[in-house]
Amino acid sequence: MALKGLSTPEERDLILPWRNAPEVRRAMYRHHVISPEEHSAWFERMQTDARCQWYLHRDAEGTPDGVVYFTDIDTAHKTAFWGFYARPGAPAGTGTRILYEALNHAFDELGLYKVNGEVLDGNSTSLHLHKKCGFKVEGTFRAQHFDGEQRVGIIRLGLLANEWATHREIIRSRIEHFDTLNAQHKSVRHSTPS
Repeated sequence: MALKGLSTPEERDLILPWRNAPEVRRAMYRHHVISPEEHSAWFERMQTDARCQWYLHRDAEGTPDGVVYFTDIDTAHKTAFWGFYARPGAPAGTGTRILYEALNHAFDELGLYKVNGEVLDGNSTSLHLHKKCGFKVEGTFRAQHFDGEQRVGIIRLGLLANEWATHREIIRSRIEHFDTLNAQHKSVRHSTPS
């Protein structure tokens, strides 16, 4: 598994249907279907913005399976906001794998001291995943965001480098356990007579 900077037109075109999938749009600030023109304009701006970095995540076989991004990167204070989404239809556990790789990259490669995240109130899956990885809720901005239909709260979370050092091994062992269960499941499936 690896993160690679999002930089080619092919990668740009690959992720547009993922971002426009209903399950991904629901978790984002902007819920509308993004046009190819809007997506291309975003991609061009992103390529020249030093305060953000976008990555394509690949699974163990090299298949693209998600997007990771860091925004509002503050090199003086060593902080950034982050987000990610898995490819629609990606196997169970993909989000945890992406999160693991992304946080290792944030603290080991980017040298961040703190990673901030925001989750729309009501997105219990993302909130649970963040907490599982050591993020602490730092506040709720009540009715902060208007999603086009209603006002929604935003839950702010934060993770410090030393907190990730503790949770890194917990998440790594969960991934290893998940891999063991998958291998056992495949073994049983292949050994069962048809």
